[in-house]
Amino acid sequence: MDNYDVLIVGAGTAGLMLARELGKSGLKTLLLDRKKDLLSFSFSTLGSFIDLDRYQLTDYVVAQKMETAVLYSRYFTRTIKGNGYILDKSKLHEELINSIDSNYVNFKTGVHIKEIIKDASGQITQVLDKNGNNYTGKIIVDASGTVGVISKQVGLMPKSVLLGTGVEYNVKYKGNPSQGHLFVGKQYQGGYGWIFPLQNGRAILGFGTFDNQVAKELKHRLNDILELPLIQSLVEKDNETVEGGSLPITPVLEKFVQQNLVCVGDSVSQVNPIVGEGYKFIFEAAIMASKAIIEALAKKDLTLLHSYEVAWRKKFLTNYKRAKYSQEKIFKYSKKDYLVDMAILLTKLRSDESIIRSLSGEVYD
Repeated sequence: MDNYDVLIVGAGTAGLMLARELGKSGLKTLLLDRKKDLLSFSFSTLGSFIDLDRYQLTDYVVAQKMETAVLYSRYFTRTIKGNGYILDKSKLHEELINSIDSNYVNFKTGVHIKEIIKDASGQITQVLDKNGNNYTGKIIVDASGTVGVISKQVGLMPKSVLLGTGVEYNVKYKGNPSQGHLFVGKQYQGGYGWIFPLQNGRAILGFGTFDNQVAKELKHRLNDILELPLIQSLVEKDNETVEGGSLPITPVLEKFVQQNLVCVGDSVSQVNPIVGEGYKFIFEAAIMASKAIIEALAKKDLTLLHSYEVAWRKKFLTNYKRAKYSQEKIFKYSKKDYLVDMAILLTKLRSDESIIRSLSGEVYD
């Protein structure tokens, strides 16, 4: 059994970014994932106002650039000008994998983690998979996403969480290739819709909800919104292939470290509550975690891992609490057209730059 400086469970967004940063510092790292194909996803794309240069990403990961986005209520619209991206998740993860230093970071796929073993002090000494194989590291990282394979075992993440769920079709697109669309209101039946433009006359049409009852009928409701005149004016469905996925909708968490365990990403609900995509927030958290891990190992002091929590709280906590409050209001009001109409009208009093800052979560310094 090899002994690693860091053992990361989960080779998704958080795990890959963290492994890249640790590899730069020459830390011996093992990355485990239950999937055999790290470039297979339930969702192919995502919309984002991410700063690619900040995370050392290139235009290779961009499926389409957006210059405008349109917000729709039942009777009103608001067009926002600003640079954004539709990202290709497979290409983004491919680029991250290729940027990881293989001299220091090893991958092992098809590994289903089952349990952890602790010593008398509470430190994790081993991580076991379903086949009885064990893995170890001086520091253990849970980056396993909504599964929370370790964070839920140790109580950092609730075992039962509310999930936001969405489904999508890849469709023919009749609209402006540099314009995205977001639809909210009663006619979306307890959810919300989106259209993300792609290249070559294609787009992603999606429907999402935070209502568990609505989530049981997602494909049916996605087909229903395809019958709306506005949607039909923008897209044409030409296949039956549906993609889907979920993200955790939980109370804002503040603790991500326990003894030699560090949790990053959806394993501790680090997606901004008001923003539909969480990559840039998870990237930020992974970079913060990497700095704390590097320092803790260099100084042989695991208490320094808590500097990650301190940095995260300083940067995000106040904003996340406000976003959680806004999220709850949106859930409540989105089923009433007159309230959504009023909200769209009020956005006309704000500048495009101000709205984009809200949509992007204002993560940058």
